[in-house]
Amino acid sequence: MGVNPGPGSVGSFEAGPHEPDELRFRSTPSQAGDTDGPGLTAVGGNPQGLTTPSADLPTPSVTDPASDRPADALPSRFLWPLPLRDLGKSHKVRLVYFVPADRQPAAQYRAKIQTVLTFVNDIYCRSLRDQGYVTEGLDFYFSSDGLEVLLLRGDRPAAYYSGAPDYRFVRTWQTVLPEVERHYGSAAENLYVIFVESYDPGPAPYEWPGGVALGARYGPGGGAGMFSAWILRDEFCAPTIEGQLAFLADDTPIAGRTALGGGGPDSPRYEFIEDGFGAVLHEMGHAFGLPHDKRNERQYIMGNGFRHLRHNYLPALQAAPIGFSPASAAILAWSPFLAALPPAGDTRPPDLHIGTEGWSPDAAGTISLSLRIDDGPAGSLGGYLVYAQPPLDTVLAGSRLVGAYWQATLDFTLPSRPAEPVGLKVLAIDRSGNLAQQEITLPIEP
Repeated sequence: MGVNPGPGSVGSFEAGPHEPDELRFRSTPSQAGDTDGPGLTAVGGNPQGLTTPSADLPTPSVTDPASDRPADALPSRFLWPLPLRDLGKSHKVRLVYFVPADRQPAAQYRAKIQTVLTFVNDIYCRSLRDQGYVTEGLDFYFSSDGLEVLLLRGDRPAAYYSGAPDYRFVRTWQTVLPEVERHYGSAAENLYVIFVESYDPGPAPYEWPGGVALGARYGPGGGAGMFSAWILRDEFCAPTIEGQLAFLADDTPIAGRTALGGGGPDSPRYEFIEDGFGAVLHEMGHAFGLPHDKRNERQYIMGNGFRHLRHNYLPALQAAPIGFSPASAAILAWSPFLAALPPAGDTRPPDLHIGTEGWSPDAAGTISLSLRIDDGPAGSLGGYLVYAQPPLDTVLAGSRLVGAYWQATLDFTLPSRPAEPVGLKVLAIDRSGNLAQQEITLPIEP
């Protein structure tokens, strides 16, 4: 997995085993209450409303209205995802199914894409609600006959988009997205979820040749997530929710194929589903501007938690649910695509200042960082997040905020004294969805 470090950049979903946690934090007393990250001392503003510690995610809510599931469903075996519906928002997600000139659309592609997004939306919605945020989830375009999925036929054969036989996933992004934008508008003004039918049927170290899963944010009103359409294959994606829940409980081996989640040959059906549906969860997070959060790899969606998606729907597993970390949720909840209320006309991001005179790396790799976030007299802050750029590539801290002004000093302890400069990025968002970001590099003295 890569990271989306800013507008116009691409985060990638890469092969490989789960990566270990790369940071350990020194705990120090906090005047602000529990936060998601290291020791923190807050001054000024209102310290209430901070989130729970990052090690824990709440148990997801499981009670839905009876109308959310068909009468003949099996609610005792599965937790039913919330249905998609037209929310009438001004910020909607646009779904595109891209089929190269020499390929044919998958059977029942619209129903299958609706299945994928039903699970994705459900996890976004519940993860935020279970952390105390108010949201109805993502909104999508609907036509008179249901969810709108735009079928776009490419001008060229699949190999042109996939880069076969080298299969460079960045090429898929660079060739498909311009065609989507030419037909439907700029990714800076639209949030696209694009399924691409350019994978090939031959052997591959994992999944299928030509697979792709990428995401990028292009601004407050736009971005894109792009995914290989192998997840729409009949053996992985059902046109009904009940059929998909049954698939999630199915451990039938898929002969000759290896899923990334488990990494073993002839991987079970459900691992491919978690790879594919989970990649949509994760890469859409990049499209909303979220970086990686590796501190809890098995639960956090912006780590590798998305590879355990079925934990949220199969109570018999008795497994911890996946969700967004409190730090990620503090940014995500105020996106205009997820916030309960539309932006109130405020388009000015908060003023964000990172203190440079506070840097004090010692022999143990301890760093002190000062932050000041100001949204103006009439503003209202939403949250902040601190991210260490590659090679660490993980969130360090973050929390929801209240009030118009917040100031804090944060202490981090790295596993050892860094051998190279450490790049940090700080994100701050207000409750109108305006996102500010700044970067700073901590030099390492010999």
